[in-house]
Amino acid sequence: MRFKRTTKRFLEKELYKLFDSKETRQILGEYDHRSTWQPRDIYKRLMQVCLEKTSLEDICSTTEGPSADTVHRRISGLEMTQIEQHLNYCLFEVVSRLRFHHKSKITLAFDLYEQPFYGEPSYDWVLGTGQKKGTYYAVTFLIVSIATRNIRCPVSICLMTNRRKKYKVGMISRVLDDLFPWLPAKRCLFDRGFCQDDVIQLMEERDLEYVFAAIRHGSIKKASQEIQDCVRNLAGQAGVNLEDRLALGQWARKKGLDTFRVEHVATGKKQTRVPLVGVFVRQKTKHKLRIKRRVYCLFLYLTNCKVSPRTVVKLYSKRWIVETDIRCINEFKPVTNTIRPQLRLFFYGLAVIIDALWVVFSTLINRIKEYGEIFITEETQFVIKQADTLQCIARYFLRLLRTEIFPFPTFQGGVA
Repeated sequence: MRFKRTTKRFLEKELYKLFDSKETRQILGEYDHRSTWQPRDIYKRLMQVCLEKTSLEDICSTTEGPSADTVHRRISGLEMTQIEQHLNYCLFEVVSRLRFHHKSKITLAFDLYEQPFYGEPSYDWVLGTGQKKGTYYAVTFLIVSIATRNIRCPVSICLMTNRRKKYKVGMISRVLDDLFPWLPAKRCLFDRGFCQDDVIQLMEERDLEYVFAAIRHGSIKKASQEIQDCVRNLAGQAGVNLEDRLALGQWARKKGLDTFRVEHVATGKKQTRVPLVGVFVRQKTKHKLRIKRRVYCLFLYLTNCKVSPRTVVKLYSKRWIVETDIRCINEFKPVTNTIRPQLRLFFYGLAVIIDALWVVFSTLINRIKEYGEIFITEETQFVIKQADTLQCIARYFLRLLRTEIFPFPTFQGGVA
């Protein structure tokens, strides 16, 4: 995504309204009015850093306003809970414009994003990782996104610490408590990092549908081995070459032996009984021989969804939407090497809010186009064309819809 200068100005105005609202002052607290600086100047610098994808020092050196040290000091004076509450409030203000119906079946996708950390790992919010080059440590964020129909949009962000990562169930429960009053979530998707007994029990207690990528250990590993042995034995009796994994998978798919469902599989130390779904899926590998690059692999999922195994695979594929969100959020990620967790969280939270604003606004554009162009004047068409390239803010566009395009008192700018 490349933003023009006019687009960035509109985004700055929209974010400024969120940061200068009454709710922001209540969450972050009142500042000393006798001081020569204003909180809006601090937020303006932070927004410019995200939109320009540069460092705070470069922005403060080229524009008038508070210095980089002042911004560091003011943001570091805030508590982590205040910043998280404020960022999630801004996400609520942005995403709630979609106005989901209370009977909608919303799917949420959970994922952990790791930012490399180059420094001493003596802080509680620096976690170990072996996936980043040049360092074994990272700053980890919990990202929650909507993965329903054609909508992908981040709705929550939290900074993970060693304690939070150890007790993920408490963090997930808090996120769901914050989202349930305004977002009718019915299903949750998790990767292997969340496959724990307490998380599964939390989903059962809240009466939510769930799909977990299963970790192969204990009874799950045993069930997986039994499924593969059963298929190989039947294929061997039919004269199929067992060394050719592609031919083996094609034979199993043709005979209807590519999907399995095992009820009441024990997971973890608490022996929680969960249905296990196994599906042979064709996958592309990196084998040196071209003929062996596409094979059939057995994928395992823990789920309480009463659907076919193939449908479970399609449901879990929606979890990759949160990966797309993370890649789009990185388009606004600034350059920083600060060791202050408040500033790191504020920077990444601002990038999440900008991405959510872009997604919500483009979704509203697509919704209004479904009504046709019969109601739209030439002037309004020009505004929509600007909006299509993100040169108009969502709040102004909604006001335009209510006054010019659909001047009905019942219209609220979204789906009723």
